[in-house]
Amino acid sequence: MEELNQDQMLDDNFFGVPEQPEENVSELSSEVAEEYKKAYFYIVSVFQKLCSELKSTGKANGNDLKEAIDVIITSLQTDERMLLGLSNAPYSYVMRHLNEDVYGSIVIHGVNVMIYSLKISIDLGVPEIRLPYVGAAAIYHRLGLLDLSEDKLKASFDQSDVMDEIMKYSQDPGKFIKNITIDDFHIDSIQYLINLVQEDHQMLRKTSLREAMYQYSMVIHLCYEFEILTHQISYGNALSPVDAMKKMRDEMKNYFHPDIIKLFFNKLSIYPLGSFVKLSSNETAKIVAVNEKFIIRPTVMIVLDNEGREKIRPARINLREKPNLYIKKAVVNDYLTEKYLDLF
Repeated sequence: MEELNQDQMLDDNFFGVPEQPEENVSELSSEVAEEYKKAYFYIVSVFQKLCSELKSTGKANGNDLKEAIDVIITSLQTDERMLLGLSNAPYSYVMRHLNEDVYGSIVIHGVNVMIYSLKISIDLGVPEIRLPYVGAAAIYHRLGLLDLSEDKLKASFDQSDVMDEIMKYSQDPGKFIKNITIDDFHIDSIQYLINLVQEDHQMLRKTSLREAMYQYSMVIHLCYEFEILTHQISYGNALSPVDAMKKMRDEMKNYFHPDIIKLFFNKLSIYPLGSFVKLSSNETAKIVAVNEKFIIRPTVMIVLDNEGREKIRPARINLREKPNLYIKKAVVNDYLTEKYLDLF
């Protein structure tokens, strides 16, 4: 993997500098971390139950999932770190901590896209009453895959012989969404948003930032692309978040207004919360806080020394305050993700 430092093309200036002041963030308590983990695994289980009902009977009650989405919204508004960390975790980690089989490419993927989309929407100031619709559209957008056989739904989807079916069915969730019952909720609005997500990129070309803030479908679409690349549920090996961002940046610049690109990368960050990196000191660290004005210089917790040995007490360092220390490359490691999941 190509090494990266602050002197290379992927820098703060490219992505723009937001107006928000930098915030001091406290460590995450074990009690709060556990509460957020329960919320994450609960919504995965609830969504899996809904998908199973849709596949077996053709109908499902979506009230429990809507309530779970409301809990996620409140949690993100309070402290986003643990939920974003879980969204960046490998699917294998989620699978190991559930007592049931799940349709990973629909369920885990949908939950992660929902969390990313809601995080950005909250930062943009999307009205509270509309956040549940953003969450629902993000989580439901791949229900069309329920038309696949049970065996294929539980497969890793890395075989070329199922790719055509995946592309075909993922584009048509409508027949399942219309059979979901949710009290006091406008189902047609969910379908409308999903239709916008799936529209050709050219329809969003050179959209102004002010207009795009209210085009929630754009947020969901970008989060969908990011989640696919960083977990690679259909296309082979997962990319690190920074490599996924670089790939998206190169592809997005032909379709989106530069302000949209800057906004997306500043809000989600090229080094997302919960991801791991190798520092110029050869130490390995976890991203625990993002400095939005200096996105390539986040706050980290060093977990492995320069010889790869685990540190008994991880050291917290704000890279903005250490000009001689920088990130060399991203690290994708399931063991580190699980061992230090609560570390913020």
